[in-house]
Amino acid sequence: MGNLSELLKSRDNNFNFIRMVAALFVLVSHAYPLSRGASEVEPLVAQIGISLGGLGVFTFFCISGFFISLSYERSKTNIDFVVARILRLYPALLVVLVLSALVIGPLFTDMNARDYFSSKEVYRYITANLKLKDIHFQLPGLFQDNPYPGINGSLWTLYYEATLYAMVLVLGVVGFFRRVRWISLFFVAYVLFYFSFKFLLEKDYIQPGLQLRMWVQWSFAFVVGMVLYSYKSNIRLDYRVMAGLWLGALLLFKTPVFVEAFVMAWSYSVFFVGFNTQWFARQYNKLGDYSYGLYIYAFPTQEILAHLWKGISPITMIFVAFAFALIPAVLSWHFIEHPCILRKRAVAQRLSQSLERCSRIFNRYSTK
Repeated sequence: MGNLSELLKSRDNNFNFIRMVAALFVLVSHAYPLSRGASEVEPLVAQIGISLGGLGVFTFFCISGFFISLSYERSKTNIDFVVARILRLYPALLVVLVLSALVIGPLFTDMNARDYFSSKEVYRYITANLKLKDIHFQLPGLFQDNPYPGINGSLWTLYYEATLYAMVLVLGVVGFFRRVRWISLFFVAYVLFYFSFKFLLEKDYIQPGLQLRMWVQWSFAFVVGMVLYSYKSNIRLDYRVMAGLWLGALLLFKTPVFVEAFVMAWSYSVFFVGFNTQWFARQYNKLGDYSYGLYIYAFPTQEILAHLWKGISPITMIFVAFAFALIPAVLSWHFIEHPCILRKRAVAQRLSQSLERCSRIFNRYSTK
């Protein structure tokens, strides 16, 4: 296979399918605590210390690090980039929040309708979760008798995804993407920060907040994706390199840096498979990208199943939840996500024009 720069010239790739598999990983992982309780061990945790859901999130983040960097480079303006990110994330999120609070909530809560709709928590669930930072996982009286009470425990990753988008924007604004030397300095600084932070945390020299610890943990895969994009002209996808990375991860098993070695090997493998385009990729891509929809609808679907089907097994939940969650995922892509993506240029242009008018008005009055 050629280098990543050459492979990017073709739109035929397997990343829609890989993201769908990553979303399925999360659904499978969540099926265990959602059907049996928080103490239930998720797949892969006992074997490698990373859950199958965590592997799915690592997959999302390394792909995002690559393609968000590409998105910034191809955006004509910073406004174009910001609008594209907002339209990709928020419309579908708003719909699932409204459906959860105003449809699923009143249907399944153990409160009467009047008390439920008079609760401020119902509306705060929507407004607070749109801010992403402090995710609300509960709605009044909803699924409290489930093995794992809540409504949508998958949304927590969106805050870290959004902050990493912001990091790319800041790096672009200050010019780090203009020269390889500058972005290389950022990567060196990040690696020093990451491992210093990890060392100080393990030695209990620092006690950072949960969000900072989580950001550092999940940012690694995203930055690996950024590295692959930044050096795309020099990185070739070679099975020998992939084998070497996996050998390194195996040799580092049960060492303090195993997770990082694993993430690097996994990320390289994701792109090896992603760009190894076959007939299947071209056919599958005609369907669309249902991964985000599956990711945000799987958890509520699984909670409904746990409520209606007491004692449901994890395996049964996996198959039934996937079948039912796929329906809103498909609808979300075709009627919300894809239409918003198609309108991102028009929205960005209107926003730019509005900002220009505001700037002219401000300058006019400021000179008087």
